[in-house]
Amino acid sequence: MQGTTYSDSLGDIRSIASRLTAVEQLVRDSVMAQIIDRGGPVTARGLKQVAALRNLDVEEQLAALLKKRTIVVNPEGYITFSYPVSALPTSHRVTLADGRSFYAMCAVDALGAAFTFNQDIRVDSQCSHCRQPVHLEIGNQRIIDLQPAATQVLHVDLNRYDNWSGNC
Repeated sequence: MQGTTYSDSLGDIRSIASRLTAVEQLVRDSVMAQIIDRGGPVTARGLKQVAALRNLDVEEQLAALLKKRTIVVNPEGYITFSYPVSALPTSHRVTLADGRSFYAMCAVDALGAAFTFNQDIRVDSQCSHCRQPVHLEIGNQRIIDLQPAATQVLHVDLNRYDNWSGNC
């Protein structure tokens, strides 16, 4: 939008990936991809192919991700969240430049998807207060379109918390 500028503080939050080993990140990427492809929760069984290629103990890797609070597993053993991807419907729909789409856990996670997937994104959401539709596009890691233009996203300093889901 001509004449409109947006705050560029999105890169100030320490990424989840910075807490993970290379192997853990590989498993996390696989979990996110499978949730997106399936459009719902996944189990460890679905990760066996990735594990076999790398000779990994998938249960051990998932336990590490759970301990580092990068995934959420429900009582039935399904992975329902792998930040920022939600296997359950939310108000925050993210479309990646590669055409895939998914629900983000919250508005901040929707914004973070541009960095998690290292590509441009479109977010279709709604205000949590008045339910007015909100549309946002990020290109080259900057907000390039925001409707309504006066939209504001509030967040806490997530670097202060290990459990982001409880503070997002």
